[in-house]
Amino acid sequence: MVTSMQKKNANQPNSPARKTDDDRETKILNLLCNTSLVLMTMLTEAVTQVFSTLTKEMVNALSTSFGGPQDASTNVDDLEKHLPEKLRTELMTMKKDLRQQFDEKRHELAGLLSDPRFDAGIAIVERTQLPLPKLTEDLDERSLFAYLALLQTEDARVTAMFKELFEWMNTLPQLRKKEEE
Repeated sequence: MVTSMQKKNANQPNSPARKTDDDRETKILNLLCNTSLVLMTMLTEAVTQVFSTLTKEMVNALSTSFGGPQDASTNVDDLEKHLPEKLRTELMTMKKDLRQQFDEKRHELAGLLSDPRFDAGIAIVERTQLPLPKLTEDLDERSLFAYLALLQTEDARVTAMFKELFEWMNTLPQLRKKEEE
């Protein structure tokens, strides 16, 4: 067993092919983490309550500013001021936990992640034009809440993208089944 580990380590970790594989895996793991996080958070009662108590004008201003030429950061700052600390903490705790689980199982998932079906999710995100960081990136709290706000206001682009991503996730190989084999 030590011999096989040494062979893996002797493989050129910085070769262009390995770097491309690592970048692809990172995009896939970020996409799975961020999409799951946003979808799980949307289902919580706390998010519904928070967004229903925000003024309609604030949420509309936020959603329209993402599509317009003006800087949306002021609207995101206003939104952040109205979000309860508990919700922010829960979101970031969930993100940390998901990230940790993916990172711990990354080696085990490597074979599974080579499945070309994962590329379809990356393609969905890459073709959706939004003035936000892509879901394939490691998103910060601000970006995650911006996606949540846009989903809550039923922004057509974000809603369509998440609908596609949800359908895409249902086509993926089952992680549990693959791990148990």
